[in-house]
Amino acid sequence: MRRYMVNVDGKDFDIEIEYRSEKYLLSCNGRRIEAVTNLLGESRALILIDGESHEVDVRSNGYDTSRTVFMKGMEIPVSIEDYNLAQLRKTAGMSSGSSVAKVLKAAMPGLVLDVKVQPGDVVTKGQPLVVLEAMKMENIIKAQGEGTVKTVHIESGGTVEKGDSLLEFE
Repeated sequence: MRRYMVNVDGKDFDIEIEYRSEKYLLSCNGRRIEAVTNLLGESRALILIDGESHEVDVRSNGYDTSRTVFMKGMEIPVSIEDYNLAQLRKTAGMSSGSSVAKVLKAAMPGLVLDVKVQPGDVVTKGQPLVVLEAMKMENIIKAQGEGTVKTVHIESGGTVEKGDSLLEFE
């Protein structure tokens, strides 16, 4: 059984995962959930949770604990950390290793539908920055923290490839 501490919008979730008989048995803060997964690609999966189907794409943001989850047309920044390490870090009074990146990069190829910020704009956590169309879905990319936009590398109507720089922050 694997155990993780997952943080979404400042809220911690204690997640236990056990694989048994071609399905996952999960516990989220004590609530039991059954999930069946079908991999669709390197980071994409179709997940059946309590009878409801979800297409999920989880992308790493580097070598820290932060990830970006694309689901239902939304971009959700999360932090995933081994439970025991998270408890040790909290006991020692240390903060998570993740920090707001100075360069926002495209997690997947797509069409830029809208750029919602300009250089000099001050953004807050959760504020929409860019709307990308990827895999026939609109994905709203939101700020993962506070900062000031330094440079915008894209424009509406343009295309981006995975890893392309979208915005830079001061």
